[in-house]
Amino acid sequence: MPVFNKTRSTLLGGTLLTLNRHFQKTLGLLNGGGIPGDCVLWISPCHGIYTVGMKNPVDIAFLDCDWRIVKILKNFPPGCFADSAPSAVSAIELPADRLSESRTSVGDILELDLE
Repeated sequence: MPVFNKTRSTLLGGTLLTLNRHFQKTLGLLNGGGIPGDCVLWISPCHGIYTVGMKNPVDIAFLDCDWRIVKILKNFPPGCFADSAPSAVSAIELPADRLSESRTSVGDILELDLE
């Protein structure tokens, strides 16, 4: 289940994790070594993100109902809380620097394979 930036034609991650489908595994990853290199965590609904208990910084992108990025936080540190944007309905968390490496920006449209 890949996550693709349609605007830039770049792959953000080959595996989409959700808290609904992979709850125990996902929590273990986040509180252990962080998000694996080829994974993206999708959080929906999402009105904010906290990184309490995490050991590594993460990249965060908040998405509106059309999968458009409305807010980005790069290298967001552990032990913090981030409010979403008013139009955000979900968010993705990625390994740190992934958004910079893929040139992902506010306004880009993503494609998440939720099947």
